[in-house]
Amino acid sequence: MVIILQIRDYRADWPLSVNQPVAGNYYPLNLGIYTMDNKSELSVLVDRATGGASIEDGEIELMLHRRTVHDDSKGVGEALDERVCVDESCEGLTVRGNYYVSINQVGAGARWRRTTGQEVYSPLLLAFTHEKLEDWKASHLTKATAIDPNYSLPLNVALITLQELDEGSVLLRLAHLYEVGEDVEYSTLANVELKKIFTGKTIKEVKEMSLSTNQEKSEMKRMTWRVEGDSRTEPNPIRGGPINNSTLVVELGPMEIRTFLLKF
Repeated sequence: MVIILQIRDYRADWPLSVNQPVAGNYYPLNLGIYTMDNKSELSVLVDRATGGASIEDGEIELMLHRRTVHDDSKGVGEALDERVCVDESCEGLTVRGNYYVSINQVGAGARWRRTTGQEVYSPLLLAFTHEKLEDWKASHLTKATAIDPNYSLPLNVALITLQELDEGSVLLRLAHLYEVGEDVEYSTLANVELKKIFTGKTIKEVKEMSLSTNQEKSEMKRMTWRVEGDSRTEPNPIRGGPINNSTLVVELGPMEIRTFLLKF
């Protein structure tokens, strides 16, 4: 998730005339929001898409749901009155969400937001089945791991996709969780050792693919766009180098996502 800096009553690309001081400062939130002063950071994470703003200094407000019983004459032409009806009984739509709040020293909040955000965004899922225990245990492993028990992914890396494809290859997608400059320790290059993720197996071939896996990365042709009248030069992003075929170590730069096809 990319965190976008927003300043109240300000737009970086044009001079803003403030006509809607509340609505003009609301933004969509997928993961969370935080505000800070010289000493502390106040962070709030959400478990569903919502709207958020900081209308006053030191305050955060979230709009989980909105409902009006009359048209507010703002152009919609009808009341925002969503209802749930059962038979002939109708009630206003109810939305409930969970909020996760943390107060940290300046510079320390990013670790909490990224770590807790992963737990909120990608929770563990429990699956159940109706089976006779003895028969199931006789044909299935009850304890197993593919990863080296003495190895774990770096704290700034997430495993996004691990999927066996029809032809027997494995789709692997890894993501760096931090942005450039977000954290002193974790906004750096991260290394992932594929041999330790798939211990006990011999990786015969690794191909880096596009994010959508429809072509090899080496065959991609990137277009360079020039914006008329824009003389700004964008800094080159930090990116991981080519994968080493002998060590099978993958490098990830801040906010980088890399996709691989593995054959064993």
